[in-house]
Amino acid sequence: RDLAKHTGRILKDELGPNVAVFDMDGFDTHAGQLYNNNKNLEEFDNLLITLEDSLGDAWKNTLIVTLTEFGRTVKQNGGQGTDHGIGTAILMAGGLIKKGQVYTDWPGLKKKQLFEGRDLMPTLDARAVYNAAMSVCFDTGPEQLRRDVFWKDNLPNLTESLFKV
Repeated sequence: RDLAKHTGRILKDELGPNVAVFDMDGFDTHAGQLYNNNKNLEEFDNLLITLEDSLGDAWKNTLIVTLTEFGRTVKQNGGQGTDHGIGTAILMAGGLIKKGQVYTDWPGLKKKQLFEGRDLMPTLDARAVYNAAMSVCFDTGPEQLRRDVFWKDNLPNLTESLFKV
């Protein structure tokens, strides 16, 4: 909590940085997933609450985006955890979020609806969310970012769907 409190103070300083990164370990839950995720999500929740409190009015111009390098399988393994998979989720918070929502095209959990019969089927390229987030935070057009950062890949513009613009 001290780190989140200090980070909020320096982020709201007009001469301070515009970006901060928190690295939270423990979500690679091959075993004991329920206990580990409950503990980790509680820590994440406390970090968000502390950061919002310390930012004060600056929270309205804040965006928090979670990133992960991989998803998890749908089915638990023998250790009551899950293995690396394809589909994942992006959790966002902050005053720049347009509204509280789940933004998805839900693919379903039946075996025939899963990717290779084991993973949640991806329905959206996560880079489209990151592109829109960077566009809002760095006041840069999403098309320019798509071209210069994402190798001209065909990413939908989610800026107006997800963020206050």
